[in-house]
Amino acid sequence: MIQSGKARRFVWILSLTLGPAAYCVVLAILLLTPPRIVNIMAITEDLGGFVETLASFWFAGFVLVWIWYWSGKFMIKYGPFM
Repeated sequence: MIQSGKARRFVWILSLTLGPAAYCVVLAILLLTPPRIVNIMAITEDLGGFVETLASFWFAGFVLVWIWYWSGKFMIKYGPFM
């Protein structure tokens, strides 16, 4: 699936940035919520929860990209025989 070094580098960059990018989108949505609902201030006051949530989003993005990558390699290699 990925032959060139540039494409492989892109997969690594995507896997490392997809989770934090998704987390930033979630934070942007929380900025638009009314004050009665949990908003950005409540999240940033709890630093431990902030770091834990960011780490979980990063891990989920990392895993998602590499599952996509390896399933694509599997389908290209074994797809014609199925």
